[in-house]
Amino acid sequence: MPFLPSVLRSRSLTTRIVLIGITAGFVILSLVSAFYIAVRTPVDVAGSLAQSTAKAMREAFNFTPRISIDQVVVFEQNTPIMELATVERELYTQYTWKHSWLGSTKEITVRGVFVAKAGFDLRKPFHIDISRNPLSVRTHIPPAELLSLEMKEYKLVTDDDGWWNKVTTQDRQQAVRALLHAARQKADDSGIRAEAERSVEERLREIVSRNETALAAIN
Repeated sequence: MPFLPSVLRSRSLTTRIVLIGITAGFVILSLVSAFYIAVRTPVDVAGSLAQSTAKAMREAFNFTPRISIDQVVVFEQNTPIMELATVERELYTQYTWKHSWLGSTKEITVRGVFVAKAGFDLRKPFHIDISRNPLSVRTHIPPAELLSLEMKEYKLVTDDDGWWNKVTTQDRQQAVRALLHAARQKADDSGIRAEAERSVEERLREIVSRNETALAAIN
């Protein structure tokens, strides 16, 4: 029959057109998927990272730092508390005060137990900066400070008069002031501020790593 080859040719042409259309559709779909993965996904991941970080900071420290994505602020710093204490340490300090006059020496020895707290003044900037491409996180935290030093216990160990150089109330007050100064110096020398910074850095790394993201830098 003469029309059979024509029908076969027509069907073959139709099949090729359909196959070409299907192939083109797959190519377009692949390009769209690649565009979504390369362009849209980092944006979504960065936004999700910002939200989860803000939530985790509120839960861990009861405040929200300023969080930005590619230098655009998405969360402002919100500090219902003014200070964040991350390390608390008990210190024992003793101080001896002496005064001599005309060969007569009076002596006072005082001993105290103190609780030192170190952390951060949240009135100062505390930033977390997220970059989309490549996805990374940088934090900017204020230097740790000795926030408080409380004397829990106090004992007058010695309170000795000289022969004619008697201990006075003012002498005792001066000895206590010197004890407080010695305790503060001991707290500063103990490394408590560095420990406070390490403590918050470790917590920040833990929070960021939950999203499988590395903390690029802390400064």
